[in-house]
Amino acid sequence: MSAFAPVVIAQTFHLSTELSEISGIDFLNDSTIVAVNDGGNEPLLYLLNLKGKVQSVVKVENAQNRDWEDLTVDDEYLYIGDIGNNVNNRRDLVIYKVKITDVIEKKTVKSEKITFNYKEQTAFPPDRSEKHFDAEALALYDDTIYLFTKDRARPLKGSTFVYKIPTTPGDYTVSKSAEIYIGKGGLLTDALTAADFVDGEFFLMTYNRVVIKKLVNGKFVGEENINFKTYSQKEALVVKSKMEIYVADEKQVMLGGPRMYHIEVNDLRDED
Repeated sequence: MSAFAPVVIAQTFHLSTELSEISGIDFLNDSTIVAVNDGGNEPLLYLLNLKGKVQSVVKVENAQNRDWEDLTVDDEYLYIGDIGNNVNNRRDLVIYKVKITDVIEKKTVKSEKITFNYKEQTAFPPDRSEKHFDAEALALYDDTIYLFTKDRARPLKGSTFVYKIPTTPGDYTVSKSAEIYIGKGGLLTDALTAADFVDGEFFLMTYNRVVIKKLVNGKFVGEENINFKTYSQKEALVVKSKMEIYVADEKQVMLGGPRMYHIEVNDLRDED
């Protein structure tokens, strides 16, 4: 299997306690990262410089932070995924759509709603063996939002289900479009917590690595990984290039945080 050589943490930045539950990051421009906290916090966007220092805080109107888990962007809009669903019982899943120029220029911004449900889910919650409807990872490709689920079923299947959601505000029923095997290590090593799409590739993050896939004829292929040197509750990812990424972890009593890491990746090598 081919894999990346070990990563080099170029810089580590300690984040404000305001971001103790940081769950998503993305670039708004070359010098600004936007961040959110997860469920139970205010519907706020934190604008950071590239060293993780808070520059401003923006409130999102017409929004509730039930369980914000990831962010994705296109040229004009920021998409905020209120998609966390730990016990698989939610009927109010939503992605908030906000203009990027408003986020940069204003203290309060209006949002539009993209609401959705999973066609495969017929019980709330489903049987334990069918708990595939929690999600923490979004990526935008070809004017479509790709959502990647977490496997909370017992027994574990070890896969993420992939759903495609339009970027146009509305209410949608979405069907599983693909399935990717990640591993049977469970929530500690093989559950996806963030995603990004850059230069033709999907970057799917767990607590210990980033799995890289290409979409070819409707199937996700590839065996490359970025393996983290240290283990922590990594919940947020944004990719600048295949060799340069930013990752953030939540505050955790035993593992520390919150922190943001600027990571450089060494050249590819083959490993047995």
